[in-house]
Amino acid sequence: MKARILVLGVLAVLICAGLAVSVQAAKPGTDFNGPHYNLNIIGKDVDWNGNGNGYDNGHTMFVPENTSDFNITVWDEGVETVVPGIRINITQGAEFNVIDGNAFDDGTCAFQLAPGKYHVYIAAKAKPGGYTNIVGWVQANNTYYFDIGDVQVSKSKKAQWDDATDLFYVSGQEEPNAIDMLSNQDNVWVFDYLAALNTYDPTLYPNPLYFWQYDNHGSKLVQIRFYEV
Repeated sequence: MKARILVLGVLAVLICAGLAVSVQAAKPGTDFNGPHYNLNIIGKDVDWNGNGNGYDNGHTMFVPENTSDFNITVWDEGVETVVPGIRINITQGAEFNVIDGNAFDDGTCAFQLAPGKYHVYIAAKAKPGGYTNIVGWVQANNTYYFDIGDVQVSKSKKAQWDDATDLFYVSGQEEPNAIDMLSNQDNVWVFDYLAALNTYDPTLYPNPLYFWQYDNHGSKLVQIRFYEV
């Protein structure tokens, strides 16, 4: 995982550069039959025209099977940058729910987690295969973005669940003195971090956001499971 934060003026903010944490396979003995929420991200042909709302009781999103024609504008290390993929906005609220399940109309989906913290596992399921790159981004304000982790998921011969929990944590391991506003915790649940940013300076960080850059290259089904900690 790589995480980085820009220093803005004289404010004390997180700076995480070059932190590498590989996405790991699930530990032996992980109970994938235990209580969990399941999110299905289904890849469709570029001419798919479903509405993407209310499918499967809030468990399903529809995205392009190939996102080559889609991109997102971010501010990466202070530079306006175009990156490939569609955007999945992720918030935390009263319950799990797919708020917007259609990426075809505007290149964006939206998903809400229930309260709490979660272990997160991810797998590509459907044939013929392909792969998907996912990057987790914090958008602190209109020109202040940083990534907190990335994974690549692909179809394998065995049913492989990868541990993607790091996508939901901001790490201050390399700069622990820079996160006094978060009590110097090494790994902070991303939604706790967003709340702390807003509390720290609501003028500078009025509405910090978290989203995924979802860059799909042939994956027809990516499943994500959330197990409460």
